[in-house]
Amino acid sequence: MLFRFNRLSPRFASPLVAFALCVAGASVSSGCAVNQRPKTTIPRLLADADTARVVERALRDTVIERLVRRARARGDGTLDVLMLSGGGQNGAFGVGFLRGWSERADDAMPRFDMVTGISTGALQAPYALLGTRSALDTVAALYRRAAERIAPSFDWLFLARRTGGIVSTKKYDRALEQSVSGAFRSALQQAFAEDRQLLFGTADFDTGVGRTWSLGDILDSSDASLGRARSLLKAATAIPGIFPPVVIDGHVHADGGTISNVLPVLRFEDYQRLAARLAAAGMGDVTVRVYVVMNVWTHAPPQVVGASNRRAVSSRANALMFFSHQPETLAGLADLARAVNGGIQGLRMQYRAALLPASEALEPGARKLFDRAFMQRLEEIGAAKARSATPWDMIPSAYERPPRSRLP
Repeated sequence: MLFRFNRLSPRFASPLVAFALCVAGASVSSGCAVNQRPKTTIPRLLADADTARVVERALRDTVIERLVRRARARGDGTLDVLMLSGGGQNGAFGVGFLRGWSERADDAMPRFDMVTGISTGALQAPYALLGTRSALDTVAALYRRAAERIAPSFDWLFLARRTGGIVSTKKYDRALEQSVSGAFRSALQQAFAEDRQLLFGTADFDTGVGRTWSLGDILDSSDASLGRARSLLKAATAIPGIFPPVVIDGHVHADGGTISNVLPVLRFEDYQRLAARLAAAGMGDVTVRVYVVMNVWTHAPPQVVGASNRRAVSSRANALMFFSHQPETLAGLADLARAVNGGIQGLRMQYRAALLPASEALEPGARKLFDRAFMQRLEEIGAAKARSATPWDMIPSAYERPPRSRLP
């Protein structure tokens, strides 16, 4: 996605002096440090990819076993799964939708057995998993203050620092340090002890695949686990080319939305395994209710493109390739639900999706990194949608623009 930085007030003299010192090698402070990664080779990466494949398979097996235990503990023949997409500042829409949904008396928001998140959705996921009024109020306040307390500032020395990004994330780092800690951390650990799950994704830029992480398997009582959780969450939200990537286990990781903006985790064969495990545990006719909150546009905004401008055409092509993933991903989940319902005995899958109106991409502030007024508008749209008589959307096609929204 394209963003524009705003409200920057650089002091040019100090940065220029520091830049000169860094380039000349007169300073070796951390302020000039390069974002380092261990040396590796293609054969080593291929071996690492083989290991990661085994780890990913084991993780999905663990997810299945925990879902079986959750189904047994619930005893109502239902499992509830929430998927929160990426979308940067557009996550304000998802926050508003969750708060509005939590206020409904009918079609009430369930207590989720599993929450998955990509990018901004990964930041929302812990609060959504808890699902309390306090948790949802906290994440809403976090997004409302994002422009002042989280938004990165332009790093005028990015050429010298060579972090792999062009922004300083000091404020964002402090926000991560204050989250997933204290009483909130204890509440999450209690949810994990009940076999409720939180999974999020990063993109491994070295091996070229997505990686799935289970926060419940990372976060224990140690400081080391807390540091790893924060590093992974930072990697999960690192917009490539803007935020510095994060080196995890010797590999360069960044925003999981570069792979997919929704994290389904389980495939058709995994649902087959789930059904078999449920049947072995004496449980049949279980319904998995899957809800998707889409914080990213499903279609690129209209744009007048100069036919003779090679750069404009190339940029537009990249945008179209990115945005076309969203309706295809949503359609794939709908196909998965149909396949489960038609091909797996004893298991059903219900699927609903709430989509950020694509027409909002034309509003002022939509192309900025963090714009307070725009984010407030999206939160209001999300809350109004969740409270409305039609909170769930038809799955769009990449070959047809959705009608313009009439929400406030």
